[in-house]
Amino acid sequence: MANYPLKASNKEGTLLLPNNSSYSDEYAEKTCDLFLRSSVEQDGQGKLHKYYRLHAKQAHNTEMALAYDIQCPECRVGMLKQIGRQLNYNELGLYRCPVCDRK
Repeated sequence: MANYPLKASNKEGTLLLPNNSSYSDEYAEKTCDLFLRSSVEQDGQGKLHKYYRLHAKQAHNTEMALAYDIQCPECRVGMLKQIGRQLNYNELGLYRCPVCDRK
């Protein structure tokens, strides 16, 4: 789906703001230190949900990966909530926006 490069907006580097882009998967993996990749899944009731997987160029342990607060790239109001675990050192948590889910 879409890739969203992330930029830190505080001095600690833990509050991340997404930028819209038309980056391909390969380009985002090569050039972005941190980015979100979106996907859409259908639940058991037929409702569509948008999910985001956090990707990192540099390896992250669990503690490092959990330190981030990420603004939703869709609504720009909500903060993403982690709903799935880290897959490896570079494919970090799976996120969903509670504000977008209410719509």
